[in-house]
Amino acid sequence: MTKKLNIIKPDYLSLVTQQVAIGFEETGTIFSTGSSFFYEYNERTFLITNWHNVTGRNPITKEPLSKSHAGIPDIFITYLRLKEKSGHAELNTIKLYNDNEMTKPKWLIHPEHKEKVDVVAVEIDKEDKYVYSSINKADFDDDIPPEVGDECFVIGYPFEDFRYLGLPIWKKASIATEPSVNEDQLPKLLIDTATRPGLSGSPVIYQRIGIHKAGPNGQLNNDSLIGRIRGFLGIYSGRIGKGELQAQLGIVWKEKVILEIIKGNLKSDIEFQKK
Repeated sequence: MTKKLNIIKPDYLSLVTQQVAIGFEETGTIFSTGSSFFYEYNERTFLITNWHNVTGRNPITKEPLSKSHAGIPDIFITYLRLKEKSGHAELNTIKLYNDNEMTKPKWLIHPEHKEKVDVVAVEIDKEDKYVYSSINKADFDDDIPPEVGDECFVIGYPFEDFRYLGLPIWKKASIATEPSVNEDQLPKLLIDTATRPGLSGSPVIYQRIGIHKAGPNGQLNNDSLIGRIRGFLGIYSGRIGKGELQAQLGIVWKEKVILEIIKGNLKSDIEFQKK
């Protein structure tokens, strides 16, 4: 008798994410862990994460994030999924600088707000044996915009240990501010959720279940949809404030900043290293 094997079929959005160990190559030191995800543009593939993940610095004050060390990372370590072996991955090192002296960062920053937008894009040198699942290849309902109060999920890695099969945690949240408004006059919004530091750099998606595109009185029409819709909200970058109540609110940088960063093609400077 042949035993039937269970086939794992994860949600596509679970495959766009990458857990990263953030470290310094020469000493083999790992400073922290974080989250990231793939994004494709004009046949180029980028790893999207936070500025504070690639620098180890607060994007506003430029002070070290860790009180125990002031280390500046130069590598990400992550598992890349293999094409030929479903469910298998190989440990890989992604360099954050184009030189050994750490004077030429690889990551791109926002062309207008620079590191005030806590998001960076690191171009990846792709290898044929790996799978790079890009978030902008997901089947989103782009014509249905997010609304305040919508359910959303922070998809990332709140634990330090590498996750089995590299699959992330979906941390439930809700949109806490009007998506069309820019908080602090920057392209960001707030979500209501309790999160952990390792989720920094996670993609955030919004979700709504019910009847969509109904008429003004709720009547159905040819454009109406029934069921679940999803959209890409943006990039999570941590909580606001230090108090218990403030800690329940998280920052999400709007999806549009990714293309602004890639098209702007502005490399980071190294002024943060002088702090």
